[in-house]
Amino acid sequence: MSEPTQGAPQQAPPVCPRHPDRVSYVRCQRCERPACPQCQVPAPVGVLCVDCARAASQAARGARTGLGFPRALGRPYVTIGIIVANVAFYVYGMGAGLSRWHATYGLWPALTDQEPWRWLTSGFVHGSLWHIGINMYVLYQFGSQLEQVMGRLRFGILYGVSLVGGSAAIQVLATPNSLHVGASGAVFGMFGAYGILLYKLKLPWQSMATTAGLWLAVGFFLPGISWEGHIGGLLLGTLTMGVMLRLVGQSPFTRVRR
Repeated sequence: MSEPTQGAPQQAPPVCPRHPDRVSYVRCQRCERPACPQCQVPAPVGVLCVDCARAASQAARGARTGLGFPRALGRPYVTIGIIVANVAFYVYGMGAGLSRWHATYGLWPALTDQEPWRWLTSGFVHGSLWHIGINMYVLYQFGSQLEQVMGRLRFGILYGVSLVGGSAAIQVLATPNSLHVGASGAVFGMFGAYGILLYKLKLPWQSMATTAGLWLAVGFFLPGISWEGHIGGLLLGTLTMGVMLRLVGQSPFTRVRR
């Protein structure tokens, strides 16, 4: 009679590498190591361990868009920061008296030689709740999208250059004793940049161009609208986007294959 065959030795239960005292039969979808409940990070399919989730997050931060710009993930912090600065400036101006506030920080071409800071401060001064409301709405609508596609630093540069471009056009085209306030010059710069973005990605851009054209035309017929700032911001914003595309090795007039 043969001796009974002994069973194979039982395998030790899987334990979490970060917490060896915890048994876990749930494995990471990436490295297939066991992960206890504390080390499980939900993923689109299954879970990831803490180490793989951290590596995936770092890789995503280094990802680039189809235009070659680094992608800005999460909230549009630069856009929100600009909006907060505009609102804070307006609220403070209401307390100081809007008329006096405009005269102190608005763009007055006759005074910019002695007070050059007006080129920047005028972009944060607004005449009414409607004025700041419409500008901030458009800023968030387009700025949040451009910031994600271009990255925070490039978007901040685009906004700043567009603002200064609007002020430069006012300085050249407007009458010396006229007073100009508002962020619309920078907003028109975003219009131009967004139009190039749509064109390159083979997305419908005609509607965007028509809307910007109508807003620009309105400034020539309605009093109190700084059409000079709109033209300057639009030109500088479009030019800045084109230069940035060149710097990442892309022509602004060559469409991205999709």
